[in-house]
Amino acid sequence: MGGALTAMDVVQGASLTPQRVAVNVGGLYLYHVLQCPMEAFSGGPSALHNVASGGIVGYMGVSAGMLGVPLVDAYFFMRYPSISPPMAGAIVYGSIAGIIATTLGGKPL
Repeated sequence: MGGALTAMDVVQGASLTPQRVAVNVGGLYLYHVLQCPMEAFSGGPSALHNVASGGIVGYMGVSAGMLGVPLVDAYFFMRYPSISPPMAGAIVYGSIAGIIATTLGGKPL
């Protein structure tokens, strides 16, 4: 799946570098490493685990400068200076993970 994300980046005009592949593959690995213990502790799958894992990965990736914040205009941060880019990254990536978990994965809340 990391290769597919990298291919989408390259098709959109990004250069193919080992760092880009490592960020995509490593981010997905971290996402699953965070999600699996949550499911083990709670006794079953839940879309909230996906939201939490996606939010953590989004926050870390944006704050480290490795990920951008999709679907958010740059002027948003000028209009709302109290919302930092890492905070918006956590919200956007967590929301995307939750939507995918419920619609495609069929996970309950």
